[in-house]
Amino acid sequence: MNKIFVQIYKKLLEEYGSQGWWPVYSLRNTEYRDGRGYYYDHVQLESHRKLTLGKLSEFEIAIGAVLTQNTAWTNVEKALGNLIKQNLIDPKGIMDIDQEKLADLIRPSGYYNQKAEKIKILTHFLLTGGYFQNKNIPAREDLLALWGIGEETADSILLYAYNVPLFVVDAYTKRIFKRLGILEGKEKYKEIAGLFTDSLERDYLVFQEYHALMVQHAKEHCRKKPICKACVLNNLCKKNI
Repeated sequence: MNKIFVQIYKKLLEEYGSQGWWPVYSLRNTEYRDGRGYYYDHVQLESHRKLTLGKLSEFEIAIGAVLTQNTAWTNVEKALGNLIKQNLIDPKGIMDIDQEKLADLIRPSGYYNQKAEKIKILTHFLLTGGYFQNKNIPAREDLLALWGIGEETADSILLYAYNVPLFVVDAYTKRIFKRLGILEGKEKYKEIAGLFTDSLERDYLVFQEYHALMVQHAKEHCRKKPICKACVLNNLCKKNI
């Protein structure tokens, strides 16, 4: 494992603790989950702990990965809450509901008309592909072939719903690692993701935790206008703003 990637992970985990991502509302107050559906135990490097999700939990994560496009998670929570109240964390229910009504339910997430169509397309793909009837995992290229599903969304679905050890690259990842001097800023998605998967043991739980920790660090310190005081990564940072 690459020492700098491990060092960053350990520093962030010590600073912020386990982030509990991906929160699954259908698993609230169950083993390892709190009242909002977040994990509450730490994921240490080389933990090799297994976590099995049910099909509807996988589906909830897939929907959430679409809803979180271009918005804050607090808005996704509201949209998911509306779907849960209508018993729509269910693929058949999603296919049966009128698209305009679905759009209205997910309105808090923004871009709700587009997202309603994306959710319909994704649900149809999962249903017709038999992913609710067996243990098959969607192929990344098949997800990317769907309208509205880009690399970040596809990898979020595969990592968090299906435990595929892929690293999710978002704007926070790029910002933090550019300032650390590890990225130049021109690298493509695949190249950045490869840095993580090649530098760390391929443990999907660590990849989940690492991604969530960087999101938290970007909110706390590594903002567009950084707050460098008391930043846990100060001694590693090149201040490459």
